[in-house]
Amino acid sequence: MLYLHRNLILNAMKNYLHIVLCLFIAVLTSCHNQSQKKNPDNYVVESIEKEVVSNEVHHLQTIESSASADFKGKTYSINVIRKADSQLPVVSDEQGVKYNDNRISLHIYTGGKELVNKDFTKQSFASYLEPSFLQHSILEGLVFDKVTEYGLMFAASVSYPESDLYVPFHVTVLPDGNLSIDKADMMDDYEPEAEPEKNK
Repeated sequence: MLYLHRNLILNAMKNYLHIVLCLFIAVLTSCHNQSQKKNPDNYVVESIEKEVVSNEVHHLQTIESSASADFKGKTYSINVIRKADSQLPVVSDEQGVKYNDNRISLHIYTGGKELVNKDFTKQSFASYLEPSFLQHSILEGLVFDKVTEYGLMFAASVSYPESDLYVPFHVTVLPDGNLSIDKADMMDDYEPEAEPEKNK
């Protein structure tokens, strides 16, 4: 009887130890899996993969606009075309995303003759811009604004690609077809106080 009782106790202890051993192995396996998931090296690899910038070169869509204006008894027909130009240096924004810069063509006709045939690039405004801004910016746009005392005024801007950070300009076309460029402020009712200086 005593022998049987002792065997029962031994069997119970073996079962208990077996259960404890199984639980211990399960805990070790779980910890190992968690350590693999939380391994800092894995995070570094994932972070690097996310930070890889595509080599694709983006560009803004082509835009063409037309307008007409009367100035001192003459009617002027205006045509503006903005196109991405792959021949210009590629611009990278501060995140490394690449963009084609734009070339903008301005054509103005009056009296059956072409008064202005001019291409603008970012370099047309470079003398007004800081080198660090010029490096990461593109020529954003050029649109007819209004008629002033001196000629036809256009609003132009050089900007960081697809952002609200830009530098505005006024381009005035004088009656003889010469152009004047000056840096603008944010005022919508800008009027030049003196006759604009001609730009070549």
